[in-house]
Amino acid sequence: MRVYRVLVVDDSLLMRQIIKDIVNSDKSFIVVGEAADGAEAIEKFRQLDPDIVTLDIEMPKINGLISLQQMLRIKPVPVIIISAYSKAGSKIALKALEFGAFDIVEKPSGSISMDIARKKDEILQKMACGIKADIQRLINEISEVEDRSGKKSEKRDRAANLVAIASSTGGPKSLMDIIPKIHSNINAGIAVVQHMPSGFTKSFSERMNSLSHLNVFESFDNCVLKNGDCAIAQGGMHMVFDEDGVIHHSDDPPYHSVKPAADIMMLSAVKHFKGRIIGVVLTGMGKDGSEGVFIINKMGGTNIAESKETSVVFGMPKAAIETGKVDFVLDRNRIASKIEELADEMD
Repeated sequence: MRVYRVLVVDDSLLMRQIIKDIVNSDKSFIVVGEAADGAEAIEKFRQLDPDIVTLDIEMPKINGLISLQQMLRIKPVPVIIISAYSKAGSKIALKALEFGAFDIVEKPSGSISMDIARKKDEILQKMACGIKADIQRLINEISEVEDRSGKKSEKRDRAANLVAIASSTGGPKSLMDIIPKIHSNINAGIAVVQHMPSGFTKSFSERMNSLSHLNVFESFDNCVLKNGDCAIAQGGMHMVFDEDGVIHHSDDPPYHSVKPAADIMMLSAVKHFKGRIIGVVLTGMGKDGSEGVFIINKMGGTNIAESKETSVVFGMPKAAIETGKVDFVLDRNRIASKIEELADEMD
């Protein structure tokens, strides 16, 4: 059995020790080095040639974002961001995802999280997924998108149709490629479940809004979608539609080990939208979205899955396709136009 070499980067000695203990608890991984700041991380990366890196994002000297870019220029490896939420830090972490970081794990209690062991399973799961992923695809530049953060039209009808999107690992870059290509006059509202820690979805929605024609925002209770709205599920809460199509939040337990779960969003959405739904399953590990596409198809809706060729992790799309209820399997760059085409055909 191959054992993967890990570099642990965090400015806290205590955090490095706890993370090292977590990593070394799995026989598939071994910590070969550690670093306390970005400059040391780059040097250790050159010396030790690790297969995977855990990286704090807010560090002295050279921050995690710069060190990430430098390391990925040397060698494409999965980099798991392990960071505490802060307003500034969340924006840096999201930039890290744009630049090729594999995924984010949120420290549960700030920069020095004595309870980081609570995240053991999540860290090891994301590391195991990362070593199988197409990291080069994450590193490739996203297409340039102009800033569209100015005032957006408020004169829009309530959405009678819904685009329901499931997205996980690798998804932020997919969404940044798809959502900005959708025009504001789309004949639908859009609901997105992106598996992301609770502290980061607001910053992510703000970033998406700045890139998009659509009105993108983090979901909130009693939200009624209008055409051209795009609600991104709040991290750590399930997004649920009631029978009138109004969005609420649920603190029910994780489903498929994720919260929010796209299946819960999709299964609730059919109560109101019935067959007027376009289900979309993007890159990610696991099977979230597969139950949703099944019920969307049963109710007369249409489903799209991202192709293996453009998925960073072909777990969720594969599970959706295997239901036999996906109508279109498309490369990422064809999904936005297909969504608009299908929405135009709806009454």
